[in-house]
Amino acid sequence: MARAQLSPQDLQEIRQLAARWGQIVARRAFGEAGPGRDTTFTALEQLAAAAAAGLTEGTLTTLLEQQAQALGEQQPCPDCGRPCLVRRDERPLHLDSGQQVPYREPACHCPDCRRDFFPPPARPAAGQPQLQPRAAGQDR
Repeated sequence: MARAQLSPQDLQEIRQLAARWGQIVARRAFGEAGPGRDTTFTALEQLAAAAAAGLTEGTLTTLLEQQAQALGEQQPCPDCGRPCLVRRDERPLHLDSGQQVPYREPACHCPDCRRDFFPPPARPAAGQPQLQPRAAGQDR
């Protein structure tokens, strides 16, 4: 079964894997002999940043697509329960790093309720706020 959180040990193992991929990137960019003495640190840093951005994009697009595929072709309307087709809307995601990642976000439209909705996760993650399905009664 899929995990909602990764342990610090899991994350360290992933970091080590990415570091090994960094070695592959370095060999691809400069060959077995490595960069020449005239290659600036700025050029090396640009290479590393491009590799990190590509790794980030590839990881996120793969994981988000796997989540979207798990939804299936239809999702029930949260109001009336009618099965509605899942379509994909192009929406770029803006990361904290400033990087932009393309995303085909799952979205649905209920013709009976005349509303759009985004399929929710199976259950809210621990410690995350949960939206109410309907407006709460007046508290005044």
